[in-house]
Amino acid sequence: MSTREAFRLCISSAISARKLALLKGYEEDVVAAAQNFKLACTATSVHQLKPADFSPAQTHHGDKDDLIDMYERRMDAEHPGRPIYEEVRNRRTKCPLCGVGRVKQVDHHLPKSQFPFLSVAPINLVPICADCNFAKGEKYPRSYGQQTLHPYFDNIDDHRWLRARLVTFSGSSQEYTAIPGDTPTSWHFSFYVSAPPEWSAGLTERVRHHFAVFNLADLYEDQAADEVTSIELALGEAFEAGGSTDVRLWLESMARSRRRLRNNTWMVALYEGLAINDWYCDGGFRLIAAG
Repeated sequence: MSTREAFRLCISSAISARKLALLKGYEEDVVAAAQNFKLACTATSVHQLKPADFSPAQTHHGDKDDLIDMYERRMDAEHPGRPIYEEVRNRRTKCPLCGVGRVKQVDHHLPKSQFPFLSVAPINLVPICADCNFAKGEKYPRSYGQQTLHPYFDNIDDHRWLRARLVTFSGSSQEYTAIPGDTPTSWHFSFYVSAPPEWSAGLTERVRHHFAVFNLADLYEDQAADEVTSIELALGEAFEAGGSTDVRLWLESMARSRRRLRNNTWMVALYEGLAINDWYCDGGFRLIAAG
């Protein structure tokens, strides 16, 4: 649905004559704003957009509230714009910003409080989980590197960039590389952005910023903690059959299987990271699963 269609649907019924006339007066501003936003997304120059250009003049502050209400009230249940909200929310089942949470809400890529002309623009509405929506809040970019990824415009799955490693600690709480036979006192999984050589410095900065804003390192570490417990039996059987070699082959096979859907998920990164860890493959998986 185009922005013009969405705008007209939102004001198509159950609206006073005064508010209808007021909002109609902003239709061309809203359509132009959506087009400028789309161009900025394509050119990765969203950080250059100024809130003043996407909002009524300061002398018409009340009009800003009416434009914001087009989303907050006119896309609410039983209102004419609700189908737009439902269509956006149903685009994905998993949150496109973290890849883990279940989509339950709709968020504005650029906040409606600062960019009210984009409050009902479909390309500014993205499906999102509650945790990511809370983490993002009212943030918007002021520099190139602060542009979080837009799920409709930024496809970075062609190259492997998400990595994980198993970090082990000695009795003195110092990080060290455990070898087969060791008994580290603690460990954790570290997920991080490893920029491929094809990436520019700017894209690398953007992805790392996105990773930090949505707390993806901690989120993926929590997911990994559950996963390593669930695979202990399979790894034990592989170890009994062929030792660490078969454990590594099993992990590599799981990584390849997960990559069939997407190159960069926490599962792909986890299995690849575990497969190259000698201590884990040589029996450390049992200690990890035991907690």
